[in-house]
Amino acid sequence: MHDPRAESGQGLVESALVFTVLMVIILGLVDFAFVFQAYIGVVNAAGVGATYGATSVSAANTPTAISAAALAESNAWHCANQSVASSTSTDGFGYTMVSVTVQCQVADLIAIPETLNQMWVSNTAVRRVRQ
Repeated sequence: MHDPRAESGQGLVESALVFTVLMVIILGLVDFAFVFQAYIGVVNAAGVGATYGATSVSAANTPTAISAAALAESNAWHCANQSVASSTSTDGFGYTMVSVTVQCQVADLIAIPETLNQMWVSNTAVRRVRQ
């Protein structure tokens, strides 16, 4: 004969296992969303900094102003240790080019040691400087 009392805790155990796996997946998706949001912000900031530097030769040679223009776009990035680097070069046709690289360390929502808090996102934008 089958004793129904033998399986009385089975549903609770299965629910606990499923809930744990589901929460790990949901929290992983939330952390990924923070990384993706930071990346989109970095791409935008690099573009803004390069566009500012491309307005004139003097603007292209002013790294502090380029950095200020890029970081002005940095609200709600969820980043720490933001940095902006810019440089100028000449392409094969003799045009002056400005290159702006923005990077930041992702500040993750969940403090998991040695994981996302070590992740950096960066992007480089290059524009031709107006002569």
